Amino acid sequence: MNIAFPIWLIIIDYILALIMAILILKFVLNLFISEESNLSFFTFFTKITSPILYATLRITPKFIVQPLIPLYIAWLFFMIRIYFLPLLLGYSYIGKFAFIFEKQIIEQIKSVILNIALYLNYGL
Repeated sequence: MNIAFPIWLIIIDYILALIMAILILKFVLNLFISEESNLSFFTFFTKITSPILYATLRITPKFIVQPLIPLYIAWLFFMIRIYFLPLLLGYSYIGKFAFIFEKQIIEQIKSVILNIALYLNYGL
């Protein structure tokens, strides 16, 4: 079943998915790198995520531990992507619009792996 979605909705989904991925990566980096680190890629993620975390400060519960806040905000973006974006098209699209960004990434990974396998002549 191949359904064509409006391009504006796909762009919004891609933007929300990128924000969600950046926040999850910030959380994972916080597990291994301290907040005061001067590593360039960590300061890059800190500069990118600071406005997002500041904008969502009012909806973030106060009982959440500081290192978990990026993961919580990423979960909120996930909920927006899964439940609220399909509602812009109507209730009948709720199950069909899920994970467009992730499906595209998986298709690209599969094609790269298939091309590598064909190049190495594994019989695929």
